[in-house]
Amino acid sequence: MRTLRTARRFAVPRWMIERATRCRRAGDWRGACDAAGVDAGLDLARIRRDHGAAVAAAVEDDLLHLAPDLLRWHLFQAPAPVPGSVTLAVHGPHALRARWRHPGTPSQRLELEFAGLDGDQRFAFDGARERWDSRRTGELLDRCGGYDGHLPFLTASGDRLPEAAWGGPERIIALQDAGDWAAAWTLAGFDVGPLLATTGKGYWVGRALRDRRHDLTGLRTAVAAVFAGGRARAGVPLGLSPDTSLTVDADLRVWYGTSSPLPPMVPVVRAERAVDFDLVRHGILPLEHLHPLVGDALFPGLAGLFDGPPETVPDMAPVRVRCQGEWHILGGHEHTPDETRRELALRALGGAPLRGCFAARAGWRDPDAWTPKALRLRRRDIVLHAVNGDGPAIAAWLDAGLDPHLRDHHGRTLLHLLAWLPDPAPVVARLRHAGLDPHARDKTGLTPLRHALDLGGTPAAIRALEELGCT
Repeated sequence: MRTLRTARRFAVPRWMIERATRCRRAGDWRGACDAAGVDAGLDLARIRRDHGAAVAAAVEDDLLHLAPDLLRWHLFQAPAPVPGSVTLAVHGPHALRARWRHPGTPSQRLELEFAGLDGDQRFAFDGARERWDSRRTGELLDRCGGYDGHLPFLTASGDRLPEAAWGGPERIIALQDAGDWAAAWTLAGFDVGPLLATTGKGYWVGRALRDRRHDLTGLRTAVAAVFAGGRARAGVPLGLSPDTSLTVDADLRVWYGTSSPLPPMVPVVRAERAVDFDLVRHGILPLEHLHPLVGDALFPGLAGLFDGPPETVPDMAPVRVRCQGEWHILGGHEHTPDETRRELALRALGGAPLRGCFAARAGWRDPDAWTPKALRLRRRDIVLHAVNGDGPAIAAWLDAGLDPHLRDHHGRTLLHLLAWLPDPAPVVARLRHAGLDPHARDKTGLTPLRHALDLGGTPAAIRALEELGCT
C-alpha cells in the first residue's frame, strides 16, 4: 500500500489535472490528452473511411468525454505496471485502447489507438467506464461496495462509521483485513470448500488469497456478467498470469487449478477493490489528496472540494552529518574551501575514503558513494518527478536551491532525467547556466541525448538537448 501511495503522489500532479480538465471542458480532447501525457495520434477521418461514419462518431464521442488524467490515475494504481494495452471502449471488432508509448523504458507516456481487440482482456476498462469517462465517474461509489450513498466504513463526508452501523460489506472486508479469507469468501456467498483442499499451511495460494485485495462485495455481480455471456465458468485473477487464477462455476463453487481451455476472466478492475478506497480507509492517503473526480464520487458530501494531490513543496531542510566527531550541517561553514580542496585532492591521489561532510557532498554527485538518507530521498523524489514528466516540480526544486549536479543510482545527471519532460525548455536553461556537462555519460555509457533517443524521450526534450549541443 505504501508503494501505491507513492504512485498517487507522483504519477498525476495537480497541474496536470487542472490543465487536462480545462481542455476537456472546452471540448479540446487532444489538448487534454497532451496535458495528461497521452499521445493522441488517432485519425478520425481514417476511422470514418475504414469503419463508417457511425463508428467514427462513437469514437469521437468517447474522446470528447475521456478524462485522460483520470485514466492515468487509475492505470498507475498497481504495484506492477499494466502490461500491453488497455481496452477503453469496444466498437464492433475494434476498440479504442490506451497503451504504453515506449514499453520497456522508464517513460510513463501513454498513447491512444484504434485497433483490433486484444486477446488478453484481463486489464480491460471497457466495463469500467467510471475509470476514464467523465460522464460515468459517479458509478465508482457503487463499484467500491458503496451503499446508502456512502462507502463501507465511511460516511459521505469521510467520517468513520461506528461498528454498530456496519453492514454486510464492512463485515466481509473486515474479515479480509484480519486475514480470514475463507470466512470472507463464504460470507460473500461463495463455496470455498474445494479451494480449502489446496490451501494447506504455507502453500502460496493461501498466502495470495490472504494478500490479494479481491472485491468480494462486488465479485458475485462481476462473475454473473461472465455467466450472462453463456459461459459455465469464470476465472478470477490470483497471480500475475492467466493460468494462476481461481475458477468459479455457476453454483459459486471456487477452486484453484489449471484447466484447458482457460475460462473467461473477470477483469482485474472488477476483481479487485479500488486502490483509493483502501488508501483512504487505512489513513494512508488523506482524502483531500484524491483526484477531484474520484473524490466527488466517493464522498458526495464533500463534492466540489477536491483539488487533487498537493503542489510540490521541496524539502530543503538542512541535512545533519556526523563529521570529525561532531554533528555538522551540510553546506554550512564548518569547513573552509581549502579544507574541501585538500580532502578531494588526497582522495584523488589514493588517500583514505572521504568521510562526513566531504563524503556526503561527493555522494550527491557519485552514485556509488555513501550518501545520507535525507539526500537519497531527495534524489529519489527528483527521479520520480522526472520519470512522470513533472517539469514544474523539478523547477520548484531548483527554485528552492537544489544542487543540480546530482547523479542517480544509474549514473544519470539531470540532463539525462529531463528526457521525459513534455516542456523541458525552462529546466534546460537553468541547467545550462549551472554548467552541467552536455556530454556526461551514465553507467551504460549514454550521453543525455543518446539516453533520450533510446529510452522514450519526448520530442521537445530531444530538440532541447540538441540545441544545447549534446551529442
